[in-house]
Amino acid sequence: MKSTFKYLILMILGFLVMYVCKSLQHLPPSEGVEYRYSSLLKNNYTLLSAFIFMVIGLGAGFFYKLNPWYAGFSLILIFPLVSLFEGTVYRGSHNLIPFEFAMHFFMSLPAVGGVYLGRILNRKTNAT
Repeated sequence: MKSTFKYLILMILGFLVMYVCKSLQHLPPSEGVEYRYSSLLKNNYTLLSAFIFMVIGLGAGFFYKLNPWYAGFSLILIFPLVSLFEGTVYRGSHNLIPFEFAMHFFMSLPAVGGVYLGRILNRKTNAT
């Protein structure tokens, strides 16, 4: 139960990271209605947000020793949720959901790598 709460916290942190990146970068909103939120998220996923996801993953791996794959996907969960929401609300949009999920997988790799690195650092510091 404790780890489920930690993954929920990571989901909320992932949403907050994207919100903060949106606020900092001031990118123009997308033109279309169908892909409004997914393109907003995609445009705000930059090197800054990938770095922040990696740092959060590093802390999660170091302090909580969470599963790297679950933690990485928890941080990026806002992306597939928005795709599924838009695909449900606007029929005909997001008709290539499996390919979008593959891209979301690649977007989660900095966070997954950060969690792995945090776990390795925790083992190294506790071993000495």
